[in-house]
Amino acid sequence: MDKEQLKQLRYLKNEIKILKEQIENLDYTITTDSVKGSSPYFPYVEHSIKITGIDTEDYNRKARRLQRKLKRRIEELLDLVEETNDFIEGIDDSLIRQIISLRYINGLTWEQVAAHIGGNNTADSVRMIHNRFLKNS
Repeated sequence: MDKEQLKQLRYLKNEIKILKEQIENLDYTITTDSVKGSSPYFPYVEHSIKITGIDTEDYNRKARRLQRKLKRRIEELLDLVEETNDFIEGIDDSLIRQIISLRYINGLTWEQVAAHIGGNNTADSVRMIHNRFLKNS
């Protein structure tokens, strides 16, 4: 597994969040039409009547499309998380396992990873440990 594949984990999580927001913010489309009608009383004059309503078919179609897209992305994410977990479990060094897990599974910044690991580790030192490991593997 290389760095780009690991980065995809973060990007997929963000894409899923964006899709969920799109579904929540999906607006109904207002449609307008005109029909002919007449007065119920004599002389029964015919005239046009403007009607306005919500296009639920369009809304439902958009919502279903976004739901399908969201489901596909979640499946991709779950597959990638499983693959990443298998990769992480195969790492012998505990420090490197922690760094990669915190960075890619938990989505932490390098500063947060260094703080979680503790010791005299800085953001740059954990990043360099990570880069060296991926370069050599």
